[in-house]
Amino acid sequence: MEDYRAIEAVVERYAKAIHDQEETEFRDLWTCEEGNILVSGTRVFRGIDSIYHEFLAGLIHDHYESIYLINDGLEIHMVTEDTAVALFEYHTECIRRDTKEPYVMKGIETQVLKKTEQGWKIFHLQYHGKDA
Repeated sequence: MEDYRAIEAVVERYAKAIHDQEETEFRDLWTCEEGNILVSGTRVFRGIDSIYHEFLAGLIHDHYESIYLINDGLEIHMVTEDTAVALFEYHTECIRRDTKEPYVMKGIETQVLKKTEQGWKIFHLQYHGKDA
């Protein structure tokens, strides 16, 4: 049960980091291994530098003045004692940077997490979203 709570906390911290876009907090969520990958629709970001600079500070920051990622129901599946999959439906509450208009996206996100000496960390993340 302790692992489930810790994984849930990582998912919550990730949602907050998407909103805050604070680099140190965002990077701290990841294992920071060579194999880190974030898949966003048809785009693949490889390595924590690409994930932060191209995805979060680039793609997300360029499109949204503000963004809230809201978890609509989390499932946690333990694969091994040190590997887990977090799966959840989500919706976003955003303000588009270009038009200043509200924007909502709904989708499904999967996070693969590894238990490290520093606690649970994201190794791989994939989400698929669409306009609501």
